[in-house]
Amino acid sequence: MPAGCVAVCQPNERTVAHMGELSAETLRRRGVQGYVVDGGCRDVAFIRQIGFPVWCRYATPADIVGYWLPEGFGSPIEIGSVAIRTGDYVLADSDGVIVLPENAASDIVTETERVMATENQVRKAILDGMDPQKAYLTYRKF
Repeated sequence: MPAGCVAVCQPNERTVAHMGELSAETLRRRGVQGYVVDGGCRDVAFIRQIGFPVWCRYATPADIVGYWLPEGFGSPIEIGSVAIRTGDYVLADSDGVIVLPENAASDIVTETERVMATENQVRKAILDGMDPQKAYLTYRKF
């Protein structure tokens, strides 16, 4: 995986860890920015301690060795109803993961900034004492 990317994995498997300490150390040293897997992860506390961002569906001590091998790299995948392709933008925090399709990212960011500005107006109005219902009716956003 190239430096600067976020690796995304759809293992279509629900019994073993698809990320662990040694893989995280290796990816981190290669400059990979994080790892998202629709599957398991082990050594989660250690991976967090070294500061490598990992998002997974579940944690398990079950090792992957001998059970699963990747079928390809850079191919489009689907997690839930979300199609993910090389070049898409992956954003993640403690609330979850979102994917911005490369061809729509600019428009999505522009709209998000507009929504956030409106939410900031609502927040300010409420903190300044406006009734939350009135703030919603005024700004049509909550």
